Amino acid sequence: MLNNFKNEELVKVQGKTYPVVGGRLRLAHDENKLLSIETSVLYYNDDSTVVHAHVKTEKGTFAGLGNASAKRDRILANAILELAETRAIARALRFAGYGVEFTGYEEVTEPKGMTSDDDRKDEIKDIRELKQPEVNVNATKAQLNAIFSLAQSINMTNDELRKTMQDLTGKSYSKDLSKKDASEIINLLKQKEDSEKKEAH
Repeated sequence: MLNNFKNEELVKVQGKTYPVVGGRLRLAHDENKLLSIETSVLYYNDDSTVVHAHVKTEKGTFAGLGNASAKRDRILANAILELAETRAIARALRFAGYGVEFTGYEEVTEPKGMTSDDDRKDEIKDIRELKQPEVNVNATKAQLNAIFSLAQSINMTNDELRKTMQDLTGKSYSKDLSKKDASEIINLLKQKEDSEKKEAH
């Protein structure tokens, strides 16, 4: 129910009210002593990405998919992986019963000219700051999960993965990878995975 959300967890767009993912997360944490949220990248490149989320609550396990693209989400084009992950988590939490009847604010595509009922100048300013070039920004957890998941799917050992990272980026440890480094490794591993699938057929 909407009245379970706090005012600051609700956003109005064209007369309709949408809860933000933070509100769903708060409710899930409040109602569960043990809450587990895991995400994995199903597809990723510089233009689009799809993320799968698993939310485990005391009621059971719930899944959700989230996607984002540079074309659809131009304002956050530099952060489509994080946006897709947020959408996936929001959907999984929705399926788990937290604001189940309401689409999440993060899932709403805002066409040109759509404006919020509230003054969003500060929000727009924050988004513009997100668009600044990301130089040497550390790889995200979702990207690192994708790398290890892809490596596992093609039976690549840790030593082989480390060598691949060194050859491609000059770095030996995942904690040193930038977002750009991680993206290049993901694309390379994805190509290897696709190649192995074709050979299997």
